[in-house]
Formats: sequence, structure tokens, C-alpha cells
Amino acid sequence: MKLLDVEIAENKMIANSIYLLSFESEYLANTFKPGNFVNILVEKDSIYPLLRRPFSISFVKENNVFIGYKVVGRGTQILSQKKKGDMINVFGPLGNSFLIDRFDGKVAVVGGGVGIFPLLSLCLELKKAGNEIDVFLGFRSKSDLFFVEEFKKVSDNLFISTDDGSIGYKGNTVEVFKTKIEEENYKVAFSCGPKPMLRFLKSLNLPFKCYVSLEEKMACGIGACLCCSIKGKDGNMLHVCSDGPVFDIMEVEI
Repeated sequence: MKLLDVEIAENKMIANSIYLLSFESEYLANTFKPGNFVNILVEKDSIYPLLRRPFSISFVKENNVFIGYKVVGRGTQILSQKKKGDMINVFGPLGNSFLIDRFDGKVAVVGGGVGIFPLLSLCLELKKAGNEIDVFLGFRSKSDLFFVEEFKKVSDNLFISTDDGSIGYKGNTVEVFKTKIEEENYKVAFSCGPKPMLRFLKSLNLPFKCYVSLEEKMACGIGACLCCSIKGKDGNMLHVCSDGPVFDIMEVEI
């Protein structure tokens, strides 16, 4: 991991309050693995915001690193106003990564909201490994859709759901996934999304392994400040930034 001053190449809105930011970094592009994240100091020459913000790396292309985010507070609001040529300080890559393998059977990938971002690079690598992939993506509404065409290219079947039914299935994307479990020979599932979605997913008690990337507020990114602590299934404390963000869904409390 390194502290890097990088120049923004692009920072554009791609859906309702959702942005895709990119910058060039040969180091990050060569060391990144699906599931890794970076901590960004969104305003380098100011005491506010004081703490860095964690962002999943969505994918890399050549030496370009792409990060998706949604404007939800002051930190992301400041970041959304950054322009091409502006400098930001990036710390990473951080955290563990998703398991990439050739599985003997279908792979299911379930994402919701901004949790969809880190799943694109995962699907790219799973496809390179020769897997058949069903992807389930959930959005609030049609205006919140992003990366749909990109996921079509790396999935064998793509299922879209929206909370309001403006496009695709009306309801939670886990509900769609649930209807397919008995029909398909899934060997493993991967997921990232809001906690209510992940709790629903965990409640299914899947007959195969399910790995989830968790989102928590964090500051240091290396397990020192303890603000991203969560409970493991045996009551032990885990840190999302250093023990995760990817966990076996049955090994953590969500």
C-alpha cells in the first residue's frame, strides 16, 4: 500500500447523484485485486473533511483506476465538485479481496446500490477464469441505473430489479435471486450492497458459500483506529478495513 498524489482524469455523474471518478496510477492498476478499496483525502489542503473516505475500486483499465460513489454527505459532495486536473491523495490498495477461481457450477453475483461498483471487476475476473455467471442487480428506480451494459458483457444472465418497479422486477434483488436458487446449480455467491439486503441474503441460509463485501465508516484503513469494528459469529471483534472488507457471510453479524 502507498500514499499517492494522483491527478483526476474524469469525474462525471453517471446516474442520480452517482459519480464515476478515474485517475492514472500504474502502481494501483498493477497491485489491485477485486474487492480492494482506497482511502481518499478529498480535500488535501484543508482541515475539513479531516478524515479520509473509503471507496471501493470498481475496475482498472490499463493504468487507469475507476472509483464509483454516491453523494451522501459533505465529503462526497466535495469530491463530486472536483474537476479534471485536480489533485487528490489516495491511500491503497487496502483490505482483502474476493476469491477468484474456476468453480464447478454457476456463480451468482448479487449487488445493490453503490455496492454494485466493486462487483464489476469481480465479474471480469470470474469470467476470465471460465465461469458461468448470473448477475442480480438492484436499484431504487430507473434513474439510478448504471453499469447495466457493462454487466451484460460479463454475465451469462442479468436480472434487474428496482424498488419502484420502473424497470425490471419490482422489489428486492435478493427476492429474484431466491427464486433462482433451486433452479440453478450455483456453487458460490458473491455480494455487496446495503445492510438490509445483506441481512435478507444471510437469512436464506444458502447451501453454498456466500462472500460479501461490507461497507462501514472508517478512518485509518489499516485496523488501528477500530471505528469499523464488527462482531464475528463467535462474538470476536473484526475490522472491516483490515480483516475484510470481504467476509464469509455466515462468519459475521450484519
